[in-house]
Amino acid sequence: MKKIMKVNWKLALLCLATLTMVACGHKNPAEYSDDDEGSDYESPIRINDHSIADWDALDPAKVAVSEITDDPLYTALKKIKVYADHVYINFILFYDPNEWKVFSNEDFLHIYMNADNNDETGGYWDQFDAPNQGNTDLMFEGVVWDAEGTTFSYNLPTVSKWAGEPNVDGWKWEVLPTTGTVANTQIVEPGILEGRLTKKFIPFDKWTSAFEIGFDIQQNHESVGLLPQINTPDYEHIGRSRKLYVEFDMSQKK
Repeated sequence: MKKIMKVNWKLALLCLATLTMVACGHKNPAEYSDDDEGSDYESPIRINDHSIADWDALDPAKVAVSEITDDPLYTALKKIKVYADHVYINFILFYDPNEWKVFSNEDFLHIYMNADNNDETGGYWDQFDAPNQGNTDLMFEGVVWDAEGTTFSYNLPTVSKWAGEPNVDGWKWEVLPTTGTVANTQIVEPGILEGRLTKKFIPFDKWTSAFEIGFDIQQNHESVGLLPQINTPDYEHIGRSRKLYVEFDMSQKK
């Protein structure tokens, strides 16, 4: 009888510990909801509602926008919007679904960032910048659809930092470990992709009050959409455009 009681007390203590962990909010970092930063912060942007109507309530002055220009080299990406606060970097990509089609698991989305807002750090000019013009510090790379071409899956992109010398071109990256779900994304409707990056899960500690960002969408390992994009007269691949400049909106921070 005493032995049974002892076992039951152990079970009770285990249950109490479990309930305490749940009540106190101890979570696997990958299980955080859209608005969970370990506080009561609620983002003005939702990424699970299949709508972009919440963007209309934002101050337009705090939303960075880039649109495709006349006679572009890449035509699938038509417009991008970016809004960043102290917790999330939110974005919308407006694309042509006839040009960016489901293609097994090789529809990559690349996000390039001059994350420290410093022209003298980072590298890789190939898609966007010439030397000393907003070099890339961070790159996010992931597939959009799964191998069956049906499921959208950009929640766990690879996060890499520039591993070469400053102001040098080339594919020189170091993959960084992450501690949670870096991105949350949804296809609102064909032609509209909405997503966000969660800052605290990005292993980078040199944020300032602003950053620069660029988006590259690929079809079968080839770029089909790029923004920002400004043509050079001879359509040279390097130095076509600086990334989009975005300032953090700190007014939401309590």
